[in-house]
Amino acid sequence: MRLVTFLDLDDTLFQTRPKCPPGAPLRPAAFRRDGAELSFMTDQQVRLFELLDTAGTVIPTTARNLDAFLRVRLPFRSLAILDFGGVVLLPDGRPDPAWDALVRPSAVAAEAALESVSCSLQAYVADRRLEVSVRLIRDFDLPLYVVLKHVRGDVAALEAVHAEALSGLDRSRFFVHFSDNNLSVVPRFLGKEKAVGYLLETHLAGEPLLTVGVGDSWTDLPFMRRCDFVVSPRHSQLAAALAGGSEKD
Repeated sequence: MRLVTFLDLDDTLFQTRPKCPPGAPLRPAAFRRDGAELSFMTDQQVRLFELLDTAGTVIPTTARNLDAFLRVRLPFRSLAILDFGGVVLLPDGRPDPAWDALVRPSAVAAEAALESVSCSLQAYVADRRLEVSVRLIRDFDLPLYVVLKHVRGDVAALEAVHAEALSGLDRSRFFVHFSDNNLSVVPRFLGKEKAVGYLLETHLAGEPLLTVGVGDSWTDLPFMRRCDFVVSPRHSQLAAALAGGSEKD
């Protein structure tokens, strides 16, 4: 029986330096476009990855687009799920053509709505002179989702944007991923769980599997539920919720 791990990356396998335990030994894992170190792994995260990678197949399951994914310096050797499930990469780095054919019509149809959300958020940020970047993420010529980040990591400022600027968001068409300094507006045709389901029904079909889903946020939970077991970091959004929080959309 093959072990297959669907593994979220940011804030699960590594994180930015301010989120790392003080004084802990760290290994750089992800880098900025200029090559500067951005995210780091603790010894425990390094060991977890080594165990999963040695024991079976690790499939990164991330919101990162291709550019950001390629700046992760870890030896991934199998399939990969990017862009909240918008892209499935084959082991040779090409997008899976069958999955692309399923996603592309919905992405093209959603482009105007995504651009409208992006423009509205940009206007809100500019009007209030907030230090928040707003980007419409595209990958392989697909418009996929809108992401906001505060340039100084002011999470409270992003919380205000979430509460005010997104109060009228059509939740039947979009869901919101909000974790620390990452606020994303994602069309509902996407979802990591959809891509995980596709892989289980196609590339991974026909053999006995033991599947593990590893993630940190509420938006990871749907794909983790597709797996036999779920794993979350001790101080994650999910772990905090288990200690007394409630699920958010």
